[in-house]
Amino acid sequence: MKSAPEKNSMWTVILGIIFLLAVTLWGGIVSAQEIAEMENTQNPEKESSTHEKPLVAIIVSDNHYQADTLFPILASWLEENYPIRTVIIHGHGGGDFENMEKLREADVALLYIRRIAPKTEQLEIFREFLISGRPLIAFRTASHAFSLSFNNSKQPAEGYSEWREFDAEVLGGNYHNHGPNDAGTDVRTMVAAMQHPIFAGVDTEPYHSAGSLYYTLPIAENAELLQTGTVHGRTEPLTWLRKNQWGGTVLYTALGHWEDFEDARFKKMVANAILYLYMENKK
Repeated sequence: MKSAPEKNSMWTVILGIIFLLAVTLWGGIVSAQEIAEMENTQNPEKESSTHEKPLVAIIVSDNHYQADTLFPILASWLEENYPIRTVIIHGHGGGDFENMEKLREADVALLYIRRIAPKTEQLEIFREFLISGRPLIAFRTASHAFSLSFNNSKQPAEGYSEWREFDAEVLGGNYHNHGPNDAGTDVRTMVAAMQHPIFAGVDTEPYHSAGSLYYTLPIAENAELLQTGTVHGRTEPLTWLRKNQWGGTVLYTALGHWEDFEDARFKKMVANAILYLYMENKK
């Protein structure tokens, strides 16, 4: 028969073993959670059940670069490969947009329209979105989105409105012409931008885009230059980030030629930008 001290010693050993097992098991659980969180952070394509999918409103009305057709295709690709929801706000080449009221629910807006005066009340919904401080990604002809003509020779119809200062006020750009259409653009990512989340997993080696070079200098002082474009020895800002006057983050890129939509670099950059701007706005 064991004495009381011997029994106490045996129970101490048993409890110690149980404690060690519990600590080991808990440590394994915590490590698994940490690894899962790291995977979700490092791989934006992987959908996380703990994060809401952002709603991306794609405002498009441009048949000049086939964006009317190509952006709905890109929207499907985004939804299939990323934790992103999309809604198409379509103008079909004109200024009367379907689903513009959906912009009120959106987390991020994408804009690709060219020389269009939208219905006044629809343009006001877009202004309200920007004033709310939510992020915008604007493509190519969005630099002259709401100007009917280059030299102000056209006037909007009754009930429709221009926003000729949009490029300077919101995008921080200064579009004033473009290079030869057949020369395209040599695209170069700034060294300082290569580690930016927008270029995570994107091939940042110099390449050639079929789209003509947009003349955009000078851009806003608070713009963070991400990419430049060059043709015939002339270099211009191509892609940049900035905060607009309402505190919303804006990404503008002059990329967006129809061949860009087939380029993995362009598509990946767009997806990264959506998720980056959404998460930054949530902070």
